[in-house]
Amino acid sequence: MNRSYLLPNDLFLREFRTQRPQPTPEGSAVQPRAATPLDRGEVSLSGYLNARLKQIGVSHVMAIPGDYISEWVESLDSKIDNPGADPLVRVHPNNEMCATYAADGYARVTGGTGVGCVAFTYGVGALNAVQAVAGAGVESVPLVAINGSPSQAQFNSQRDQGVLWHHMFDGSYTDLRIFQEITEMAVRIDNPAYAADIIDAALTACITARKPVYIEIANTTEAYSIPNAVQRLQSRLVPTPLPPDARAVEDAVEMVWKSLQRAEKLVLLGGVEVARYKLQEPFARLNELLGAPYLSSLLGKGILSEHTAPNFAGTYNGLNSQQNVQDLIKQADTILALGVQETDFNFSGVASQDFNPDDYPGLPVNFAIEARMGAVRINSGVSQVETGELYWGNVTLEQLIDGLTKKLTSAEGKKIWASKRFPGLAGSVWDIPAPSTYAPQAQVTWDSFKSLLQHEYLDRFQDDDAPVVLADTGLTFYGLNNIKVPQNGYVAQLAWGAIGYSPAASYGVKLALDASGQQKRRVVSISGDGAFAQSANSIGTIAELGLDNVIFVMANGVFAIEQFLIDAHAFGPEGQTKFKALTQVPQTALWNWEKLAEGLGGVGREVTTNAELSAVLAELLEGPPDPRTPTGPCTERSTDEGCCDFEPSLAPATRASTFTLIAVRNRCDDIPSNTRWKVERK
Repeated sequence: MNRSYLLPNDLFLREFRTQRPQPTPEGSAVQPRAATPLDRGEVSLSGYLNARLKQIGVSHVMAIPGDYISEWVESLDSKIDNPGADPLVRVHPNNEMCATYAADGYARVTGGTGVGCVAFTYGVGALNAVQAVAGAGVESVPLVAINGSPSQAQFNSQRDQGVLWHHMFDGSYTDLRIFQEITEMAVRIDNPAYAADIIDAALTACITARKPVYIEIANTTEAYSIPNAVQRLQSRLVPTPLPPDARAVEDAVEMVWKSLQRAEKLVLLGGVEVARYKLQEPFARLNELLGAPYLSSLLGKGILSEHTAPNFAGTYNGLNSQQNVQDLIKQADTILALGVQETDFNFSGVASQDFNPDDYPGLPVNFAIEARMGAVRINSGVSQVETGELYWGNVTLEQLIDGLTKKLTSAEGKKIWASKRFPGLAGSVWDIPAPSTYAPQAQVTWDSFKSLLQHEYLDRFQDDDAPVVLADTGLTFYGLNNIKVPQNGYVAQLAWGAIGYSPAASYGVKLALDASGQQKRRVVSISGDGAFAQSANSIGTIAELGLDNVIFVMANGVFAIEQFLIDAHAFGPEGQTKFKALTQVPQTALWNWEKLAEGLGGVGREVTTNAELSAVLAELLEGPPDPRTPTGPCTERSTDEGCCDFEPSLAPATRASTFTLIAVRNRCDDIPSNTRWKVERK
């Protein structure tokens, strides 16, 4: 080993760790230290970042311990490093993937007002979070990922001495280069002189594009003071899109308005961008003025409350939709689609060996007016020009909604629209059979689970206290697409589609609800057992935080969505097609679900029949479980020998509750009835 690797401790600390000023011990002969910039009321780099995070809507930081990030995380507890009125709260999840899912869930449920934040250490931490950050990028979730990096001195040491510092892949700034590919902006801070500019640029990009950004902080820079920070912080960061092209906006609004006037069977379709860009109020106003049936896409489910939204006609998810919803779409002569992402899962366009291009389940696009991601398109079936399709690449969703609202509220618009009457949905918006349809002693199926969940649990709440449902990737988000939810009350990853997202995201959702004064809302996560196994340790964090989340696991022993995508005929008549070996989830048959929950700090239940499920739902309605009492060494007295004396803990002083984990033993060959269309195809 090269002896130059072995630095004396004082040299190592000087080169690679921040030297924070220490107070002079009382009675010491040592001369008092000179005043530092922080003593004079200036703001450190950490403090500046913390204040800016607070300004853009971050309140909790999902932080994984690591030496490169530790100094910034420690700054969250320091008054001198927190010039904002309220400090950021740090939460310590079990791994980076779960932490990022929690930050992602936090941002989704806020309807555009909150921003998620996750922090991790270099290399081993950052690269474990990449998949989850990419999912937030695909689905336009505002999230700030903060990575603690080796210092500039350490990178120089790698270059000049060949020292491969821990967690470093090599000296080519690997983490930064990777995150540049999956975030709206990825930056590195290693000089306080321009740190404020970099921080402001990255965070402005986050709240403008509503996508993740990545900030890498070089070790030893956290405590440097930021020039003119106090003055800069007086000016808040705001979303800053490109300046509008007034002529383009006017032209697009006028052409869309003309197309709408010709519509006789108009349908309004709302998508997730309405929530991401904080446009729910103006969208609701436009919906009311149009008076047309309003549908949400599945990815946009819950952008308006399904309890109170006028004209609500259901959720559209291609062939997975209720038949009356499909009929409404097929019969429409004009579809005004606002903020809708067209993805295969969002419209159930599953391309596989049994895909039928002649029966594609997507939208009848020729009759659609589409506005999303800063562009507006009028397709040929509803265009008012001989050339067919019209397109504007510089008109935002907000500008179009505002322009159409002005048209509808003008004197001329009121006169034109007064005679408009559009056919609505034929039949029920929530066509879910009553629990009496299913025999009490029969094994739970996807359909009976949804029936009991809706009628015996969700229906018992009003709009102001209705639970938020997280439907995991797979048959869960397909099967539950027509349950009744409040605004921002349905969270699902329909584009990225990472199984195991919802258990971990659920505690971020609950923290966001509590922070916004919605403590009455409970959070219900529903996933398959294969998905749950991906993030099972997240329930330990839920217990640590004292949250009363409910986690349902459909324990059928199979990756059902994978078999569904590969070959759905395995769910057909007995003996028609065997299940693929790779879709089996054998380990969960060995799990004792009740003891698993208890071992991680919660309460567990296991059900097989409909009657057993009904009993558990009744138990949930009675309220959350009693708090769990910590057990093990040092839980009663930290003063005992061998017990550590910690700094103030994040755990609640008085535990309010704990989670409930319910394993539902449904059949492996069972799928929701609304997905059987794929089995019935030849």
